[in-house]
Amino acid sequence: MLQGIMPILFVPFRASGELDKVGLQRLVQFELESGVQGLGINGFSSEAYKLSDFEREQAIDIVATELAGQLPLIIGIVAESTTSAVKQLRKFRSYKPAVYMALPPVNLDKTALQTYYVDLSWAVDIPLMVRQTSPLAQDNSCKLSAEDLANMAYRADGIQYFKFEGEDAAQQMAALHELIGELDIGFFGSSGGLNFLAEAKTGASGLLPGVGFNEIFRQVWHAYEHLNIRRVRELLMEYHDLIAAVSSQGYEFSLHARKQLMQRAGYIETSLVRGPTIPFSEQDAKRIFTLADKYDLRISRR
Repeated sequence: MLQGIMPILFVPFRASGELDKVGLQRLVQFELESGVQGLGINGFSSEAYKLSDFEREQAIDIVATELAGQLPLIIGIVAESTTSAVKQLRKFRSYKPAVYMALPPVNLDKTALQTYYVDLSWAVDIPLMVRQTSPLAQDNSCKLSAEDLANMAYRADGIQYFKFEGEDAAQQMAALHELIGELDIGFFGSSGGLNFLAEAKTGASGLLPGVGFNEIFRQVWHAYEHLNIRRVRELLMEYHDLIAAVSSQGYEFSLHARKQLMQRAGYIETSLVRGPTIPFSEQDAKRIFTLADKYDLRISRR
């Protein structure tokens, strides 16, 4: 089973708007150097829903080639139909992913969404990670409950991981634990690590953060593995201001912040985030830079 800190890479763009291949290669190496346990591509943090089919496959190819089997690879699946999703699952098998992370179609109710995930899980023999909800949804109509997730886990052996979002992630993990008993299921948190300790205490297998400062979470995870909860708290408190500034205002804001940091550090050509997106001002960038520079990080200016 997968465990640890497994960042979902963003996709950088050149000034022309095309995918920045060299920049994406650099991001892979940047995260490998931080000591993470795996990498993912084509999640919401990758702007996968804003990419063409060709660009998504191009991004997978770049990351898989650069990773060269050194660590487990998570590949996101973006589709609005089961047929399209299954085609992607079968096509991307050649990249030997450790797991597929299926992004939820936006316009499905909870019953249809469960059927979608179960059908995908039976289509290939590679494990599937299910997202509890979508940041694109305007309401909670597609947010799956612990009961919904447990139902899917019992219906489909291929569903082996769940990814939780939001402030109630730890509570949802705990509720699901009670429902699935001894099933071998992995839980991953996100939200930029804001709720890491609470999630870990409920049995989370790790964290799927964004790019930028995962040497922090690598230290946190190491301390947690060694049951040094005091050190976990110290680290999370020490870096709280930066983590919160980047991750507490939604994933689009976080994406802008991370791209700004990585561009300033010289890893990518531009900080372009494709539209539609939210405003991100020069003042926002300066605030993030100031916080990053308080610490001894690779993205910091000292």
